[in-house]
Amino acid sequence: MEALPSLKVLVVEDDPLQREACEAFLGALGQRVVTTASGDDAITLFEREEPDVVLMDVLLPTIDGFETTRRLRAQWGEHWVPIIYLTVLDSSARLIEGLEAGGDDYLVKPVSVDILEAKLRSVIRTLSLYRQIEESRDDLKRANITLTRANRELDTFAYSVAHDLKAPLRAIDGYRGLLMEDYAERLAPEAKDYLERIGLSVAHMNTLIDDMLVYSRIERGTQKTTTLELKPLIESALQLYQRELDASKVQVTVTATGSLSADRRGIELALRNLIGNAVKFVASEPSPSIEIGFEQDADRQHLWVSDNGIGFDMRHSNRIFDIFQRLHPSDRYPGTGIGLAIVRKAIERMGGRAWAESSPGKGACFHLEWPA
Repeated sequence: MEALPSLKVLVVEDDPLQREACEAFLGALGQRVVTTASGDDAITLFEREEPDVVLMDVLLPTIDGFETTRRLRAQWGEHWVPIIYLTVLDSSARLIEGLEAGGDDYLVKPVSVDILEAKLRSVIRTLSLYRQIEESRDDLKRANITLTRANRELDTFAYSVAHDLKAPLRAIDGYRGLLMEDYAERLAPEAKDYLERIGLSVAHMNTLIDDMLVYSRIERGTQKTTTLELKPLIESALQLYQRELDASKVQVTVTATGSLSADRRGIELALRNLIGNAVKFVASEPSPSIEIGFEQDADRQHLWVSDNGIGFDMRHSNRIFDIFQRLHPSDRYPGTGIGLAIVRKAIERMGGRAWAESSPGKGACFHLEWPA
C-alpha cells in the first residue's frame, strides 16, 4: 500500500494513555503529532501550529470537544481543517450535535491502527481535493483583481484620451470656421466642399468622443437606486429626439405607467440610447412607429422599446451590444457604434441584462431587465 503523506495532526485527548497511544500510532504512520489535554490549550495550539487535521476527544475538562470545535471553526475563517471526534459515545443525538458543531467525522474508542490509517487516507483524499479548489479559488481571485485593475486603467485611459482629443478638434474646427468666414469669396466651390466635409468629420468625432466619455464614466460612477416616475422619465428622453420624430412623423405609443426603482443616471442613459436607436432605424419606414412598455413583479422590472424599422438577423443579437459594433452601413444609418454598448453597461451595473429580438424587415424590440 502506498505510504501516507506526512500531515501535522493535533490530538486533543485528556486521557494520558489514550493520548500516548494516538501519538504512537500516528508516529508509526509517519505523521507529525502535536498533543494537548484540554480544549483551551487546543485553541492556542491550533493558531500556533496550523495543523492539517484535528483528532478531538469529546469528553474534555473545562470545555468539551463540541464547544472546542465551535471555537476552532470560528477562528480559522475560510481555511478548512477536518476535525475527527474520538468518542465512546453511542448516542445518535450526541453524535449529531457534534457534527452540527462543525465536526467532520468520528472514530469510536478504542481506535485500532488499521481504522485510524484508513480514516487518514480518506481525509487526505478530501484535503487534496479541497486544496486544489482553494488554489483555483485563489488563482481566480488574483485574476479578478488583475482584470479589475486593467479595466479601471482602461477606463481611465479612454477618459483621458477622449478628453485630450477635444482640444485639437476645437482648434481644427476653429481654423475651418475662419477660412470659411475670411476667405469664402476667394475659395473655389471644391475647397468649400472640403471645408464642409472637415466640419462634418469634426462633428462626428466630437460625438464619438462624447459617447466614449459617457461609456467610461458609467463604470466609475456611483450607483444610487431611487424610485422614479415613468412618465417624466420617458417624456424627457423623447424630447431629445423631438425634431427627428416630427420630421419622420413617427407614431410613439407609451404603455409604460407607474414608477420603477433604478439608478437615475443609468436608466436615463439606457432609455435615451434605445429611443435614439429606434428613431434612427424607423426613419425610412412609410408608417414609422415606436412603442415603449414596462412591467414588473416582485422580483424583476422589465422595460422595452420596440419599433417597426429595418430589423436585423438574430445571429447578430449578442454582437450588437459590443462597443463599436455596427450591422448597417454608417453612411445610411449614422452613429458611433457605442450607444447599445452604453445601454448594456448601464443595465449590467444595476445587476440586470439587456437583449434584443428581431428579424430583417420586421422591426426590433430591445429589452432591459433588472431586479425589483
